[in-house]
Amino acid sequence: MKYSLKCLYAVALLLVLCAATRATATPWQPYGLPADSVTISGQVTHPLTLSQEHLRRFNAVTGKDLKIVGVKGDIKKTLHSWKGVLLTTLLDSAGIRLAPKERGRCYIVVRGTDNYTTLYSWNDLFNNPTGSHVVLLYEENGQPITTDGPFVMVCTTDKITGPRHVKWVNRIEVASLP
Repeated sequence: MKYSLKCLYAVALLLVLCAATRATATPWQPYGLPADSVTISGQVTHPLTLSQEHLRRFNAVTGKDLKIVGVKGDIKKTLHSWKGVLLTTLLDSAGIRLAPKERGRCYIVVRGTDNYTTLYSWNDLFNNPTGSHVVLLYEENGQPITTDGPFVMVCTTDKITGPRHVKWVNRIEVASLP
């Protein structure tokens, strides 16, 4: 019974996301066109537009030897060092505008300029160790990111990092299921 309920919620979430994507899609930008800022919008108290300079003012997290692994298990790229800001830090700064009992229906959509999208639930980020590992990167291997846009989102603890590795990040949207 619990499994069926979880499946029902998952299907409902997918339907809402499909509808939301159609309703809020922006014009397509050429693949690889970097955004010079990241916008955090939706159900937040303080919508934010952040440049690399703004991101550098937040507490940085760093790491070493992060492998970007594709769905077939192939290593696409290795980051010998990286620096960025936790997604939870950015969301706390924007202020998620939901009552505590509504947070279980909340989801966060991360999009790139090519409309590649990944999704996190509020519970994934704030009630789970995952939240301490979802990072908006602005530096790779000691240098500002240039080849994948100035901003890249990744969950550093995923076994297969590729599917949630969003390049050219330009939007982070907070929404909730009805």
